[in-house]
Amino acid sequence: MNAPLRVLHVEDSPQDADLIRMQFEKAGRDVAWTRVESEADYVAALDASPDVVIADYQLPGFDGRRALALLKERRPDIPFVLVSGTIGEEKAAEITRLGADDYLSKNHLGRIVRAVADALDRAEQRKARAEIEAGLRRAQLMAKLAHVITGPDGAFESWSETLPQLAGVEPERLPGSTRGWLQLIHPRDRDLFRARAVEAVETRQRTELEYCLQRPDGALINVRQTMEPLGAAQREPCRMRWFNTLQDVSDQVRAQAALRESEGLKRAIIEASLDALVTIDESGMIVEFNPAAETIFGLRRELALGRPMAELIIPPRYREAHTRGLARHLASGEAPLFGRRVELEARRADGSEFPVEIAVVPIPGRATRTFAGFVRDITQRKLADKRIRRLNRVYAVLSGINAAIMRIGERQELFDEACRVAVAAGHFALAWIGVVDAQASIVRPAASAGEARDLLDNSPFALSGGDGLAGRTVSARAAVVSNDVRNDPQVLMRTALEERGIHSAAAVPLVLGRDVIGVFCLYAAEAGVFDNDEIRLLTELAGDVVFALDHIEKSKQLEYLAYFDPLTGLANRRLLLERLEQRVIAAEHARNKLAVSIVDVVRFKAFNDALGRQTGDELLRQIGQRITQAGPDPTRVARIGADHFVIVSADLETADDVGRLTEQRLDACFSPPFSLVGQELRVSARIGIALFPSDGRDAETLITNAEAALKKAKATGERYLFFAPAMTARIRETLSLENKLRRALERDEFVLHYQPKVELETGRIAGVEALIRWQSPELGLVLPAKFIPLLEETGLILQAGAWALGRAALDHRAWAEAGLKPPRVSVNVSAVQLRQRDFVGIVEKAVREGLAPTGIDLEITESLVMEDIVASIEKLTEVRRLGIGVAIDDFGTGYSSLAYLARLPVQMLKIDRSFIVTMASDPDTMTLVQTIISLAHSLRLKVVAEGVETEEQANILRLLHCDQMQGYLVSRPAPMDEMTRLLLAGQAGKSGQP
Repeated sequence: MNAPLRVLHVEDSPQDADLIRMQFEKAGRDVAWTRVESEADYVAALDASPDVVIADYQLPGFDGRRALALLKERRPDIPFVLVSGTIGEEKAAEITRLGADDYLSKNHLGRIVRAVADALDRAEQRKARAEIEAGLRRAQLMAKLAHVITGPDGAFESWSETLPQLAGVEPERLPGSTRGWLQLIHPRDRDLFRARAVEAVETRQRTELEYCLQRPDGALINVRQTMEPLGAAQREPCRMRWFNTLQDVSDQVRAQAALRESEGLKRAIIEASLDALVTIDESGMIVEFNPAAETIFGLRRELALGRPMAELIIPPRYREAHTRGLARHLASGEAPLFGRRVELEARRADGSEFPVEIAVVPIPGRATRTFAGFVRDITQRKLADKRIRRLNRVYAVLSGINAAIMRIGERQELFDEACRVAVAAGHFALAWIGVVDAQASIVRPAASAGEARDLLDNSPFALSGGDGLAGRTVSARAAVVSNDVRNDPQVLMRTALEERGIHSAAAVPLVLGRDVIGVFCLYAAEAGVFDNDEIRLLTELAGDVVFALDHIEKSKQLEYLAYFDPLTGLANRRLLLERLEQRVIAAEHARNKLAVSIVDVVRFKAFNDALGRQTGDELLRQIGQRITQAGPDPTRVARIGADHFVIVSADLETADDVGRLTEQRLDACFSPPFSLVGQELRVSARIGIALFPSDGRDAETLITNAEAALKKAKATGERYLFFAPAMTARIRETLSLENKLRRALERDEFVLHYQPKVELETGRIAGVEALIRWQSPELGLVLPAKFIPLLEETGLILQAGAWALGRAALDHRAWAEAGLKPPRVSVNVSAVQLRQRDFVGIVEKAVREGLAPTGIDLEITESLVMEDIVASIEKLTEVRRLGIGVAIDDFGTGYSSLAYLARLPVQMLKIDRSFIVTMASDPDTMTLVQTIISLAHSLRLKVVAEGVETEEQANILRLLHCDQMQGYLVSRPAPMDEMTRLLLAGQAGKSGQP
């Protein structure tokens, strides 16, 4: 069903509007009518896109001319019909010129329907014409076409919209004549353009030329121009006008250049190709033969061109098939070879044949059907393929034997399977393995496989003469190959092997360590089978077989090693856990205690590093023997780490039993020296102990807790404890020094030097500090920094410290017996000494030989006191009860708590030397020294400044009210006799400062 005609009627008179609508109804037209009177309503109604506008000329404030102008501005495609009273011919013509499709007088409304229909038809025609013109413009743009009509004088009379675009200029800057256009032509082509234009005028014929146009932006394009004479111009040359068609052919020019380049490149590729290119025509004649073809076929190009390909490069037995195939293709188009790579045999000029890979394609675009064959010589590839197949055969053998190795646990079974796999997977004709009997100097066949195995007859092969592959392989300790069995005099049983179709053989040695223990021999039907790569794989195969043999031989050892330590023969961790779990069950059933003791050899790493691994291993063996001998049952001893042994003590009633047993074992195992590398070495140990059931109710927990106890013992220096860690290590020089220190203690080589402490106000000697020195016969006088750390590490500091206390007490008594008033003697206490449980008893025993303990002071560093402040307070309080004084040494370098400092039973603080040295130049340090002195005095403690070396330092200390000073300003540490003279001088009234 047709849609109604949408009419927009601009009319202020409803009666006139009805008259026009009645005309459409009378004509049977379905009309959708919209009437407007004002400009605003008119503009709004245009947005609805009516099919036609009918307008009166005279409207209040609005007329037909204005309505037409608004329509052309907004919708020029909609037809416009003017209907009015008498407006005169002049106005009617004007409004038609402005674009109205028709004009009707209101006296002739009978023509309105026809006038609207005609207007609509013209609108459709305009629309169609516009679409055609737009399509033409688009076509010209796509084809880069333009045209211009020039007059007799060369002036541009008219041109297409695409001409400015082709010239690369704005329309208003387009040249107006041929002369102006000439300026856009590249200078090199201007003469050509002039000449061809003159020729066209003279001949009055259609002329075509190409030239380069240079656009204003510098871009260059190629233009093809066709000049055609118009109409009467051919009869009247003076009035000649021309129709010029111009096209941008830059893309074509570039394409042609690219084509030429491509052709050149193609020719270069053909000439340089590594593959042969042989081109034939439909008669089979060679029309192209590139250099690679000359090389591959051994035939010069000039001798090949124009000759039948079949006669030159196709073997005779294939020529007939080639001829039939070519004829069949020409007749039916059948082309089984096209688009495929085919392997064939080819023939060289010398008549020899060789394998090639060929691809045949038809060449389109030639006058006669032509075919190109790309030929590649694949001789080397075929050889490589064959070699790869052989290698894959050996890989298959290698894989099969390796798979067998994973599941076979017997030597003979392995030999049998290796020979079977070599024949089945490697397709060898014969495989056998022989075992070397070095004493009998023979190779005895142990296993074989293959149809020719009966040749061996299990007879041994002699080694003495080195005959045969087996003998030569054992002698050379390397693979021996014969790729031509028939002509190799070194191969035994050559005739028998040849009769069995065997032409190659190889033998590889089975080398274990430094010995050839056997040979693996393989025989193949083909000649020349064994190359370097294949022998390399067979050697690898032999290595795998040897590895498997070694694995089988060691399997029993591995079973042993799964439960025992190979160095000491003791149980390892795995067996220990199993046994311990059983003993835990037994102890729980019997309601007994059980102890797990883990013994750590102190400084074992130092022994091992200094003396070497072999000596370290021997030490571990001796320790294991002593631990085993010290207990009632060897099954209760294990080694679970490099230097860790475990002792399980069962059937215990109390924890005290564990302590007694541990002391006994430590004395039995570690008190006697060990004899190693020609010298006696003393070794100590730490033990961590865990008890069942209090410290664990299963094996894993007891071991874990015993290890924790060991760590704690190592950290505190105790011989045995429950739960603690530590780590020690020493170097070789340290071991030697330790032995010297032990001898020094035994031979009484240590001496005490004394450094006085004087009152700052009076200069009187108020006390002396005893400083240990080592008077070594070998090293001379050794200062403490060289040996004190090792004494502490080895525990010898306990003996040395006790000796120093005793010697200081004896010297104190000697001064008294000499009639002197002996000063207080202060002795330094080490960390190891203070940590001992019986520290107080040791001190009391050491000073017992002196006149009275009240003349002795102990100096303990601030950091050491704070390490375990509670224990320190307890021990130092007991020392004070003996009448021994206590001083805090190196004060200011630690982190003392004032609350604990007030509780410590000390009488003196010693300011560390580092503060004294810098206080004169550092105000912050000066403030710190002053604070320490004030703090000490507030706690009723005396203050001693250490390391005083200058009068300036002494004067500052006096100003700060320091009590005493000690240092090189007063005296260096002096031996006993010098200190005695200094005391005599001081007490005789002389200055206290030497």
